[in-house]
Amino acid sequence: MSIVKSYLIDMQVKVSLFWLLFIIVFFLGVNPAVGLDKAPDFTLVDINGEQFKLSDHLGKIVLIDFFATWCGPCISEIEHLRSLYNKYPRDQFIIISIGVDPEETNNDLKNFAQQYGMEWTVARDTDQISDKYGVSPIPHLVIIDAEGYRRHDHIGLTEESTLRLEIDNLLSGTGNGGPPYTLIAIIVGAIVLFLVIGVVAAGQILGWSEAPKNAAHASALTERAFVTFHKLRIPVLLNQITFPKTSATNVAIMKSDVA
Repeated sequence: MSIVKSYLIDMQVKVSLFWLLFIIVFFLGVNPAVGLDKAPDFTLVDINGEQFKLSDHLGKIVLIDFFATWCGPCISEIEHLRSLYNKYPRDQFIIISIGVDPEETNNDLKNFAQQYGMEWTVARDTDQISDKYGVSPIPHLVIIDAEGYRRHDHIGLTEESTLRLEIDNLLSGTGNGGPPYTLIAIIVGAIVLFLVIGVVAAGQILGWSEAPKNAAHASALTERAFVTFHKLRIPVLLNQITFPKTSATNVAIMKSDVA
């Protein structure tokens, strides 16, 4: 009986290690920053001569609009951006429009902003920001969350409703999404590993060393496994973890029940 008891103790140790791993992975998963990239910081001077940094706006949702004055879809996008700019308070959301054409002067951008009512920050790309953000086709919109992580990218004319939904989700905290798919894979793999350990431990406890001889024998072994899982109270869905006392009497009862 001491061997059986040692197997039960070994099982409990393995389960404890499993839960330690699960807790660590879970707390990594609830952090929305896992799997995301920080938006590259930059320093520019706007069309009014004011220097600013992207990092100056930590704590706010930032929408970066990469554009050019000759870009038709960029001009069409301005109406959507204006609606967003007027919808949200300045302490929650800002827009930065960056002109990517090196041939356009500060005055070109200033006249353009006045013509189309761009009341938000507008600046020339004097620090290769478009390269840092991987911009090629324009308009290219980037939404950055309050912690400075790059959340959404849109290439081409994007509807206001799409942008508003993403911004609202980030402001309300529901835009964090679920754990990254790699994390889900880890959790599922850990659960499968736990169940495999349970099967092996149960087999060792009950002396299941024999291989199935035929289909009927395999079916009987399978049925005995399910009965044993019930007796050991190993939950398949991991909604609770309980173990019977490891007394010689209890082990004898379990073995007699599945005999």
